[in-house]
Amino acid sequence: MAITQPNKITVTSQPTAHRLLFDAAEWRFYGWVILGLLIVIWAPIVFAFVTAPPDRQFMGVIDGIPDHNQYFAWMRSFTTANLAANRLTPEPNEPAFFNLLWWVTARLSVTTGVSYIIAYTILRLVAIFSLLGSLLIFLQLMVDQPRQRQIAFWLICTSSGLGVIWIVIKYLAGLPEAPFPISIYTIEPNTLMIMQAFPHFTMALALIITIVSLMWLGWRKQQSRYAIGAGIVGAVLALQHAYDLLIVYSVLGLFGLLIWWRDRRFPRLLFRHGVTLVLFSAPGALYLAYLVANEPIWGRKLEQFDNAGVFTPNPALLVILLGVPLLLALAGLHRHMFHSDDDRDILIAAWFVVHFVLMYLPLKFQIHMLLGVQVPMVLLATRYLDEQLIPALRRRGRYVFALGLAAVFGLSIITSVYIQGWRFVYLARYEQPHYLTNDELAALQWLQQHTTADDVVLADIELGQFVPVWSDARAYIAHWAGTLNFFSRRDNARVVLDPTTPSDQRQRILAEDDVSYVVMRDRDGSRTALSQDNHLVVVYENATVSVYRVRR
Repeated sequence: MAITQPNKITVTSQPTAHRLLFDAAEWRFYGWVILGLLIVIWAPIVFAFVTAPPDRQFMGVIDGIPDHNQYFAWMRSFTTANLAANRLTPEPNEPAFFNLLWWVTARLSVTTGVSYIIAYTILRLVAIFSLLGSLLIFLQLMVDQPRQRQIAFWLICTSSGLGVIWIVIKYLAGLPEAPFPISIYTIEPNTLMIMQAFPHFTMALALIITIVSLMWLGWRKQQSRYAIGAGIVGAVLALQHAYDLLIVYSVLGLFGLLIWWRDRRFPRLLFRHGVTLVLFSAPGALYLAYLVANEPIWGRKLEQFDNAGVFTPNPALLVILLGVPLLLALAGLHRHMFHSDDDRDILIAAWFVVHFVLMYLPLKFQIHMLLGVQVPMVLLATRYLDEQLIPALRRRGRYVFALGLAAVFGLSIITSVYIQGWRFVYLARYEQPHYLTNDELAALQWLQQHTTADDVVLADIELGQFVPVWSDARAYIAHWAGTLNFFSRRDNARVVLDPTTPSDQRQRILAEDDVSYVVMRDRDGSRTALSQDNHLVVVYENATVSVYRVRR
């Protein structure tokens, strides 16, 4: 799969410059890369579905299962209404939340009659092609040289940092877990990982790139229609992943300030375009801000975001997380880019720098500000690689050139290779919650048929997180942020399911949140012992799972 390099294209840096489309050889390169990406993305998913043992089913999600069950719970609510309540917590609350991405996916499920997993699979495909398409358009706008476009496309889609170092240390030192997992598995800057496992991040990144591309076209062509298009896309982003507008506003704001500084005159057109973008996109973000400020359930949910214990790694670990592309980008970033005659240099430099401010803001979701950093980072890295490192390696001889390139590209994707291999390992264990047993699914189906939105169901979080996906009931414990008072309720659930707990203590816990049903599996403890509690009545059971109704 050779990287094509046709004759050099001479393009001026002026806004009115004519840009050539990809030629056939370049399209072939992208086609082979995309085909390879699709195989890598879908191989573990197909493997999990096809090889699942007869007594259990793969639940369709290979990463971030608690978060996905939250989204699937929203989807269930959106199949019958335009607003969703938080059913991942036992507190009664009125429907108040809207998310465009999961609303559309829910409507797709209703319209076509497919299951939520099939609708989710379709969403994943749409998100992948949206991201790849928006990225190809952006690279066409930003990069003149075909070889640089192809290198950038490849690295944006596959690079993953040097986190595999910690895996090696784990085995060499005989550690039970790899140190600093945040510098291995953080998903936001890993395009391959988000395409494979997180379609909401995939779609959000596609929208970010699209907005930047449209705003650039509006500035280059001096036409406001592109800003209106960017505003419409921004409105979609606001109703799906609102805090990503911080990235968009900051990138374009710094770009405008740098243009003003370079030209020594205020860029009125760029300012008007920015106002247009804000007028279209801000209302959706303000709606979510109002919801958080005025709806206690949703406000407290956001306050619990740090329950995951995930924050932006310190700068030393950030180098491990982003790896070789970050080092090359830093080498390729020069002061003159911030006042370059080519506005594209200014835009890429501004985008790159903005992330390093946003990702360390004192926000509970600061780590999400890494989403998109791979785009400007790789563009800077590619330019340095193509214009300086490759010529330097060539001067040192053929073998040094080959080894140098193999090291750069190999180290850029080595963690992705590890993660993809590891997916098959843990999926081949057929463990929960990636898989549920047929008995667990049967119990969930019973809850689906016999519970309402007024019911609260308590189960171990491993199974409880699926309750609001399969039924209209609220879960006692389901999600690290969505369940209020998460840690105390997690402990309470364990106390309730412990057969040695005195009946009066169990009843006090169940009465505090008006729990209607308790679900217990053999793996949670002795179902026979729990059945002796006079406050619990068995209403459904199979070989390994029992559902108890709580007596009032």
